[in-house]
Amino acid sequence: MSEKAFSFLDMPDRSVKPRSEGMTMCLDQGMGLDYIKDLLPMCSDYIDLWKLGWATTQLQSSELVKEKVEILRSYDISVSNGGTLLELSEHQGKAEELFDELVNLGCDSTEISSGSLAIDSDRVVNLISSAKSRKLRVFCEVGKKLPENDFGSKEYNRLMRKYLDAGAEKVILEARESGASVGVMDDDGNPKELKLKEVLDGINPSKVIFESPRKSQQVFFLKKFGPETNLGNIHPTDAISVETLRRGLRGDTMDDFYLVIFDRHLKKQGRK
Repeated sequence: MSEKAFSFLDMPDRSVKPRSEGMTMCLDQGMGLDYIKDLLPMCSDYIDLWKLGWATTQLQSSELVKEKVEILRSYDISVSNGGTLLELSEHQGKAEELFDELVNLGCDSTEISSGSLAIDSDRVVNLISSAKSRKLRVFCEVGKKLPENDFGSKEYNRLMRKYLDAGAEKVILEARESGASVGVMDDDGNPKELKLKEVLDGINPSKVIFESPRKSQQVFFLKKFGPETNLGNIHPTDAISVETLRRGLRGDTMDDFYLVIFDRHLKKQGRK
């Protein structure tokens, strides 16, 4: 890895890839090849999972998608489908074909969800097993896209536990790309802390990817669970911004991560 700019300045340590905690998942809304070729040299160290959002890839040529996946994988970034594509495939009785096509395109991960179309939780368990048999990493999103259909805390908790027990690597807590009105977010995009506590009852937060497209949400989860919290639905252009929050290199989290760590470091050296 090449030396970073301003390397004479100390900086808080962070886990490095491949990470099991502190993952950043980016949501790709249909970006072109030149875009990611320009972007990734700047921030690939800070991106762990790349979701080809919704069903955008169905509108693109397989050659283009395959080339995009190849570029992303060359930067050690896991690539998955969007949950919507899985739901549409399951609706047509072709979920297993989707898994095969993901492998064919070079993807190493899959997102399984039932946010728009109902998929019984027992069937989700079967899909987890089917995907894992193809050596795909499995991330299960829990939650509904429409507020009127969304789950209560107990159902969130039950499903998240069930999918983790079935072998999902992580569960994803729904917040959509808007970050409002579903999951643990209120209509203004503010986390509902009581519901969050109930949703996570008995679940290790390190097993959860918290969708948090808004900076205020990213700050909330990082302060609550620490800099190695898994964050999802991050816009690719925000990947470096999120990393600065994780390391306390920004006013929002400087007191929590940067200054706290260096105060301890100085005390150990007897310099404070």
